[in-house]
Amino acid sequence: MSKIAPNKSLGLTLALICAALWGASFPLGGVLAGKLDPVVLAIARYAIATLGFVVLFVFSKKHTLKKIQSKKDAILLMSAGISAQAVFFYFTILAYEYTSSGEIGVINGMAPFLTMAAVFIIDKVKPSAVKVFAVVLSLVGAGVIAYDPSNKIQGLNFGHLFALCGVLGFVTYNYILGKFGSDLNSRYDTFSSCFYQFGAATVVLLVVGVVTGADFSTATVLVENGKHIATILSLGLLCSGIAYAVWEVATLKTQDAVITTMALNVLPLFAMIVAYFLLGETITLQKLAGVVTVVIALCIYTAGDKFKKKASLQEAAI
Repeated sequence: MSKIAPNKSLGLTLALICAALWGASFPLGGVLAGKLDPVVLAIARYAIATLGFVVLFVFSKKHTLKKIQSKKDAILLMSAGISAQAVFFYFTILAYEYTSSGEIGVINGMAPFLTMAAVFIIDKVKPSAVKVFAVVLSLVGAGVIAYDPSNKIQGLNFGHLFALCGVLGFVTYNYILGKFGSDLNSRYDTFSSCFYQFGAATVVLLVVGVVTGADFSTATVLVENGKHIATILSLGLLCSGIAYAVWEVATLKTQDAVITTMALNVLPLFAMIVAYFLLGETITLQKLAGVVTVVIALCIYTAGDKFKKKASLQEAAI
């Protein structure tokens, strides 16, 4: 596969578009949450995303599906899909019963911190003091949001726990990409990789649905009206299929993980703004202060690598 020429400006723009789409996915999920079985909703989202790529491969002369070349690749792609899609969205849907989509968006925006913790625990990579400070600051911001008087449930609740479980799925996905992503990118293009991941998530969710006795009849809610149809299509095609493809292209274009991660810093803000217009969720000064605190913490966190690199260069010069 030919190497993609770096273009940091274009990559950052694409990453911001991805952040907007992912931020919007939480309020969109809130439109359908509680109206049908959580597993059925997750299956619908990722089945639509998978079919979107099938249509692309069938009608596009430029893009063809790359065959899986080894069992190791199959396991990696399947694991990435299950963790980033099935686990992530299923627990996110469960969280809507207890908390707002804006709060869920903030918790998901803290994924970089959890990724740092995973790398520290698994790979024994010690975080810098700047990153530790950013984590503490983000927790302060999250606490400010959790105890806002306008919340339907005060303080920490099961919604936050479920959202955290969902984020851990995405953290697993990031860890897999960080460890094996460059190796997989040398053999599979973005669209093939996403197709296998969404396909794996759909199959696993179907199995979970059958085993747990999910009420598949509730799927009729998806076609009850135009709003529900538009919502599930947006979740499946825009916030899933297109967003993940855009993210991988953005990462390849910037060739700088710090830049793309910086773009995701605004995800909590996008989530809260879209929730305000789509679901009528209240944006109080306290919530806004909490979101701004988390965004600042994310900026400090992602800038930490640059500060560390600069300091190392200065020490080397001396």
